[in-house]
Amino acid sequence: MAEESSTKAAGRRAGLVYLILDVFSFTGYLTLTRLLTGSTQMVLARLVASQTELALALVASAIGFAAWIVLGILLYRLMSFAGRASGLLMVIFAVAGTVMNLFALSELLPLVGSASSGMPAETLTPIVHSYNHELQLAQVFSGLWLFPFGWLILRSRIAPPFFGFCLIVGGVFWLLQFARAFDPGLVQVTAYRIAGGATGYLGVIGGEFGICLWLLTKGARAGLAHR
Repeated sequence: MAEESSTKAAGRRAGLVYLILDVFSFTGYLTLTRLLTGSTQMVLARLVASQTELALALVASAIGFAAWIVLGILLYRLMSFAGRASGLLMVIFAVAGTVMNLFALSELLPLVGSASSGMPAETLTPIVHSYNHELQLAQVFSGLWLFPFGWLILRSRIAPPFFGFCLIVGGVFWLLQFARAFDPGLVQVTAYRIAGGATGYLGVIGGEFGICLWLLTKGARAGLAHR
């Protein structure tokens, strides 16, 4: 009974960290996207008027990405009995993804503070371009880590198999996003858009958000984790 309670609690802790990852990284991403979208002059004016918002968005994003490492470790401890090699890969991809995303965020540090008020347009453009490109490249790890994660859900049975399947589909979705770093024109291809939409809904909503809510509310399935 104590082991059952401990497993559920460990699952809920992982769910809470997953929620922190989702809320902080998504909020930071949306804010940065809004601040950096538009003509160069509009972006410069927006940055000058929204320095506090920019700083908070960077901090929120950094917290979200740091939570990814914590989540990977918690999930490893919860599911590594079902496959240590898969668990290790999951953690490695989470760490690599965090590092790559934080590197992308670091490109925006010159925009914080008084420097942005007198920044010429020719300086801003490459900064924003580098940030967007590196963020796109980082999606390879957003995808890769979901394959061992989903596989471990299927093997460990700490949650319904549906979530494991959806997480693997989500891995395909993020790899499709990664491909756009090399060919932005893919977004105009009908087959790509259909594949992206289908894998996105199933993988992100059914898989990532789904497993987050399941772990947060139900914890890890009792009695199945160590069979």
